[in-house]
Order: sequence, then structure tokens, then C-alpha cells
Amino acid sequence: MSSREPDVVLFTDVCSPGFGRYAGTYRIASELRDQGYIVQIIEYFTRWSTDEIKSIISKFITKQCLWVGVSTTFLSPDVQRKRSDILRPVFTINQNWKKDYGTIPPSITGRDDWEEVVEYIRSINPKIVIAAGGAKADLIPESDKTFDVITTGQGETSALELSNALYEGRKVPRILTLPYNDYFNCNIKFDKDDIIFPGEHLPIEIARGCIFKCSFCNYPLNGKKLWEFNRKPHLVREDIEDVHEQFGSTGFMFCDDTYNDAPEKVKRFHTEFTKLDYDIQFSTYARMDLIVSRWETAKLLYESGLRSVFFGVESLNTESAKSIGKGMDSEKIKDGLYRLKDECPDMIICLGLIVGLPHDTDETMRESNQWLQRPDCPVDGVTYHPLHIAPQSPLLDNSKMSNNPNKYGYTVDDKGGWIRNDGYEKDDAIVLSEELNNLCFNVSVDGDEMDKFGRVGSFTFFNRLQNIGYTVDDFRQGRCTQSECIKKEQHLMAEYKRRLGDI
Repeated sequence: MSSREPDVVLFTDVCSPGFGRYAGTYRIASELRDQGYIVQIIEYFTRWSTDEIKSIISKFITKQCLWVGVSTTFLSPDVQRKRSDILRPVFTINQNWKKDYGTIPPSITGRDDWEEVVEYIRSINPKIVIAAGGAKADLIPESDKTFDVITTGQGETSALELSNALYEGRKVPRILTLPYNDYFNCNIKFDKDDIIFPGEHLPIEIARGCIFKCSFCNYPLNGKKLWEFNRKPHLVREDIEDVHEQFGSTGFMFCDDTYNDAPEKVKRFHTEFTKLDYDIQFSTYARMDLIVSRWETAKLLYESGLRSVFFGVESLNTESAKSIGKGMDSEKIKDGLYRLKDECPDMIICLGLIVGLPHDTDETMRESNQWLQRPDCPVDGVTYHPLHIAPQSPLLDNSKMSNNPNKYGYTVDDKGGWIRNDGYEKDDAIVLSEELNNLCFNVSVDGDEMDKFGRVGSFTFFNRLQNIGYTVDDFRQGRCTQSECIKKEQHLMAEYKRRLGDI
């Protein structure tokens, strides 16, 4: 047992294929550590066997431990975690979950032994509180008694209040959703017991919000003013310097919904990053139309270190894109993608497209997909998702489409199903999304060969696959085979397990 008995134990899971940590869990840990609490984070939560997870619990959870947290964002039900599907688009796997189980999986934790795990935790410490947070926490029903507390929204203040209340012997409500107001000055401080690997590509938060209000998006932090939600650029640089000094890291996953939302922001971060004595590389979300309209930012982004980017283009049909608030002509977007690839040939470019938007049909989507598969297409990866219109709810943040689906030509039922005024239904969009994802994925019958790296549709592969030993040339030359990737993942997990045992 570590000489530092944890006050809080947080379980989370890595982003796979490859190895990529979720920023949110480490941000919560950093906030608690700043206040003097000892926090142990455990990765690979859905991948430990029952015996292994019990061994971990017995090592880190004592009668002095205040609470155990489960970060739900990247946890996957067992039905999703088919190793033969390791390099398939996430969307396709998610459809198996939805088809087999409906809206809510049997356990949001992704473990079919979760109740047994909870019983084992309580056998060690009957007074311990078990909490859930992260993106899927609000899906946990009131009837689920395995969790004592659910934290939703930004979690820092809620996690701190939970810790303080338990330390002081106060009761806490089942739902904690306290606001957090110091994002500009916060950071992630990785601890020696976080088991960071040498040179690991790590997540760094840049912004927590978005200045835009796309019609389909129900992100609760939309519609912000520019510097209401961005961290101070010099603090981001200091974070990079800190992890570089500790672990030698020069690769990062920048957590930001639209990194290039304003030229001023791009310039300020460029100024800070060019102060570094070494080059960095990062992946992030951005908007292609903003690069086209302010082309000088393309050079600044590249010089800052952008090497893998995800553009939420949503549709290559101009009328469809306009209907959701993305008004640039699609031919200008395509021309811009060609120019970006020409000027930045080693940048990995990925697109996100939505199936089922107004004015799009199966024919227009297949036509777009044909362009995406052309040999000269500048796009390395694409992911298709069916349009999601959540039923309007007073408990959740609603998108414009959710608030007024009829305005956009949809009728929505209370389970999130929809039908467009031309008779096109969500089920049609699901089927077409899977078809197009499979066409882009392009694996052999035995599942052990893949098209060029990007066709699997995730820009953070740039980071995650490098974390298990691949190079960018491996991506480009198609050497990231499924079976080899699994072996590399298993090797890293074994090393993590060994180091966890040494704490």
C-alpha cells in the first residue's frame, strides 16, 4: 500500500485505439490536490478483470477514504468493447449498444460486474460514498442505487464540496451541479502517481465553451464571448513547459471546441508557443470556414504546432450547411481543404459529417462520400453520425432544433426518434451512417488490414497511436494493423499495471 493513503479514488478509462487520457478526470484531481486532498486516478476501468479490479480496490481504498468516483465519459458497455472492432468508427459500435439495449445501457459503467464491484468496495468501507461524473452521468436513473451522488456540469466545485462535506461529516444531496467560475486560471497538474509515460501525448484544456450556436448542438456552454471561456495563453504555455520538464512531452490533445474561433486567439497562442525552446505538436477541433475567410491564420496554426485537426463541416451540401448555421459555400470549403493540404502536407485532416440534416438525402451524402474517397482528396479521415435531436427537457440544455423541431422540418418523439417532413427518419440516417462509415473504413474480410490511418475517422489517433509506439509514417503507410494495435495496447496496459503495483 502506498504511504499516501488516498482520500479520493477516481476511476476512468482511456480513449482507444491507442492510449489517450481524458482531461476531465485529471482536472478534478488537480482541483482536489490543490486543496490538500490525496487523489489516486485509475485508468482502464472497463478493461480490468473482476479479480484485478478487486485487487486495485483493496490496494487503494481504505476505511479513511472519503469517496470513490467514476468518470463516465469514455466508459463503454461490454457490448461495445469487442476487440475485433478496435479500429472501427466509434459510431458503429455505439449503434450495437443502442440496438441491443435502448437509450441507457445495463450499466453506465461499462462493467457487467458493477454491482459486485460496489459490494466489494462497501465491504472495505461501508461509509464510503460512490459518485459518478462526466458526460454520461445524467443518464443514470434515480433507481440506480449503486451511486450515492451524481455530479453534472462542470465538476470542480461539486467535487470539492463533496470532499469537504464528507471530511466535515455533512450530508450531501444525490445531485451536485455547482458552477465553476475560475476556469481562466485553472490547470491540470499531473502527479507522480498518475503513471505518465515518458514523452506521452497529454490532454491540455484550452477553452471550455463555444462562441457559436449551431442549430443541432445542445452543448451547455454555447454562445460565449471570446475570452469568457478561454484559459489565459501564458498559463497554457506554462502547463506545456511543466509536463515537458517532468515527462519530456511535446505532443498534446488540445481540449477546445473551436480552437480557431477568432484570429486574435490564434495569434495570442501562437505568440506563447513560439516562446518555447522546442517544437510542439497538437490536435484539436477547428472550423474550416474560418480558415478560408482568414487564411493568414493557417500559417499561424501550423507554426503553433497544429498537426491533426477535426473540422465539424457537418455537410458538403451548401443548402444543408446553411440551414444549421454554417453558411460558407461547400465548394469554397473543398478548395480550402486542398489548399490547406498543399501548404501543410503533414497535417492530418479529419471531417465530421451529419446524416439527416435538412436538404440532405441519401444521394447527396453518397455523392459527398465519393469525393472523400477520391485519391486526390485532401481529407485523411471522416466520421459520419446520424442527426441527434433530443426531446425538449427542462432538465437539460436544448439545441435550437430541440426547442423548435418543426421550424427545421422535423417531428420528434419523446425517445429522441425523429421524422423529417419528407418522410426521412432517424433510423434511415443510422443505417446510412453505418454504410458510409464502413465504406470509409475499408477493412479486409479478416479485419486485419486497414486503409490509410485517417479513414477510421478520429483525429486524436495522431496522439493516441503515437502513445503506443506508432509514428506518423506508420499512419500514412497503413502499417497500423488491427492485430498489431491490439498487441501494442496490451503491452502498454501491462506496463501501466506493473507501475500501478509499485505505487
